[in-house]
Amino acid sequence: MEFGQIVAPTIKELFIERIEGLILSGALKPGDRLPSERELAEQMKISKTIVHIGLEDLARMGFLEVTPRRGTTVADFAETGNLETLNAILRYNGGKLDRQMVVSIIELRSAVEGGALVRLGRRHTQQDLDELHAMLADYAERASRGPDITDIADALARFHYRICTLSGNQLFPLIMNAFRSVGNVLWEASARFWGTEALLEQGRKILAFIEDGKGEAAADYLNSLFEHYLENMP
Repeated sequence: MEFGQIVAPTIKELFIERIEGLILSGALKPGDRLPSERELAEQMKISKTIVHIGLEDLARMGFLEVTPRRGTTVADFAETGNLETLNAILRYNGGKLDRQMVVSIIELRSAVEGGALVRLGRRHTQQDLDELHAMLADYAERASRGPDITDIADALARFHYRICTLSGNQLFPLIMNAFRSVGNVLWEASARFWGTEALLEQGRKILAFIEDGKGEAAADYLNSLFEHYLENMP
């Protein structure tokens, strides 16, 4: 067994994490003005260059608003944030998502994968079907090895992401992949909630709808699964 190298966070990363934590904890609120770069550098005992670069990164992530000659204020990240903001929230919460965020992500996936299922039901090839059948067989084989949640969740995600790719819509897989790091948390939660056999049966039912050209029925079925999960999630 090989053990990977331990890499310590850089000063810039520690600075960013400190400011993120103050914002996400509510200690810093939208509209609050931060001290100047010089004052932050002096208070935190780091270089002004590190502060400047860190503030720029935080602004790019939607946490701050930097205005020349007016200083830096805390932004409302719910309005100005992006995927990096979501990943920062996930890190801050120790890999956990609150219910509101889970609902939001599932609603996004419902819109994206539901649209993909409709398209794939209308315009699939035998090669598409063969590939999806092979992916379900791979999932079943992985599940038979034992309850490795990470491995099972990975196989499950690959099947659903491939549906989006095969749909022919170029944006669907890009959107799904953009949320892959956050989505992994939900895939694993889903594997724990449903169990391997139920998930395999769900995949087979979705694929049967596609084969019959019933993409809309597949999308409705997927939404019913989402609704059940949200009603009964831990």
